[in-house]
Amino acid sequence: MSRRKNTQQKKTVHILTAYSAEIEEHRRKLKKRGFALAAEHTPPIGQAADWYWEARLHVPRSARDVARQLARLAGEGCEVTIPDASLADAVMVRDKAGRHVAYMEGGVKILEKSGWITKTVVGQKRGAKTTYTLEVGNRSGWFYREEDELEEADQECTE
Repeated sequence: MSRRKNTQQKKTVHILTAYSAEIEEHRRKLKKRGFALAAEHTPPIGQAADWYWEARLHVPRSARDVARQLARLAGEGCEVTIPDASLADAVMVRDKAGRHVAYMEGGVKILEKSGWITKTVVGQKRGAKTTYTLEVGNRSGWFYREEDELEEADQECTE
């Protein structure tokens, strides 16, 4: 019994020495923030971030949530291959019925219909690989800017 306990202690010590720098860095960041930060909360970067900031002005909330995660996963590129269940987990939002996969699928349909993404599925059922390609979509719908509303009000007053 003591021999087994001794080997477990050696393994624990070995793991701690191997990852001590990473552990300390994580502790420092956690202490600074005060809470753990999931990757899903990090903002998109690179070329995909530009796509996201443009797309979010022209689509409703469910599509914005999906677009944010696709842009985060794409990074500098314009393609993302991810299973639907993993994308739904990354979006982390449920609809009124409590379904998170349906919410994600609705957002994907809106993005696809308006031309912001192209969805390609290779395979079937559990082995399916879904590839999303980020594209410039339709800029006519869901666009709201406060300045436009003010300009229209100014024009009405001068007429």
